[in-house]
Amino acid sequence: MMHLCFSITAHGNGHGAISCAVINRLMTHYPKVKISVMTRLSRDYIASRLSADFDYYPLGSDFGMLMHSAIEVDIVNSRDKYQQLYERWQDEVDKEKQLLKKIKPDILISNISPISLDAAHQLHIKTASVAPFNWAQIYQAYCLDGQEKSQAVFQKMQSVYQATNQVFKPLPFVPLDDGREIAIASINDQPKADLSSLLTSLPKGTTKIGLVALGGMPFPLDLQHWPIIDGLHWLVDQDIPSSRSDISQINELSQSFLQLVASCNFIITKPGYGTYCEIATIAKYKKIRVMSLLRPDWPETPYLNRFLTERVPFVEVAERQLTGDALKEVLEKLMSKDFPATLPCEDGAMQLIERLEGLKES
Repeated sequence: MMHLCFSITAHGNGHGAISCAVINRLMTHYPKVKISVMTRLSRDYIASRLSADFDYYPLGSDFGMLMHSAIEVDIVNSRDKYQQLYERWQDEVDKEKQLLKKIKPDILISNISPISLDAAHQLHIKTASVAPFNWAQIYQAYCLDGQEKSQAVFQKMQSVYQATNQVFKPLPFVPLDDGREIAIASINDQPKADLSSLLTSLPKGTTKIGLVALGGMPFPLDLQHWPIIDGLHWLVDQDIPSSRSDISQINELSQSFLQLVASCNFIITKPGYGTYCEIATIAKYKKIRVMSLLRPDWPETPYLNRFLTERVPFVEVAERQLTGDALKEVLEKLMSKDFPATLPCEDGAMQLIERLEGLKES
């Protein structure tokens, strides 16, 4: 029996969504493959996304970037934390080597921890990475300067990523242009709506549903002053003012996040891989319209926004527009936009497992 270990960064939920979509395809087409998941994401989150059994190991040093909010990177503290990681690099690698020695995977698939990849390299375990970017690219954009320390961190990460056996980059991705990346279609699970069941949990007269999906990081909204629009009901992940009967808490509903995405008419999100690609897969139904927070500094943003603009009515919004009349104006602008022509969404997860070296040997 072949054994695959997935190392998943805990920087938001999007990387977990990508990895779980790959695991689900593997479980369908290679049911005898053993799956281990090594991550600081919660077991409950991983289990909510997977369709079969897996072994779970709450281990990992990959923090990605520290954040002030869902859209603002904490550059100073991120640079410091990477320097601290660099100084104890081998200690962190040894922690993961100890686990890998114990569980003995045939392949380590990282999304996208360089520590995990280095641990596998040192144990001569075959490696693959799967993500629309790597942390060296993000570090270069925010933290790399003329200082010798930051140059050393960047070079260390670069050397590990370059030693990886296979580098899969799902669309839309930040290109490396180094000749090594394997471009594949977007990776995500297919959202499936259960609208009739959802409507039984919402007030009578609900004709439109709005969903706030900002990637699992706290982002307080001024819900008290949101416009009241006849028939529109919002689903959010934070405390709701007692006066608002047109807003519900997501955690109080019996549906998964993917079901809510498939059921909504409007979504407020941010540039982020997981939700963008889930939206793209249901664009063919010409139902969902997207408001995305401005995030001009994030390296993925131009690639993500172009990808989604080609598929759904889409507007960018500043944080200050998410309240009162400003939000109402954005909604009206969004409603005036036509749905673009439907573009196909191929199955990148299936493309990956068809090309994963060693898998066919199982």
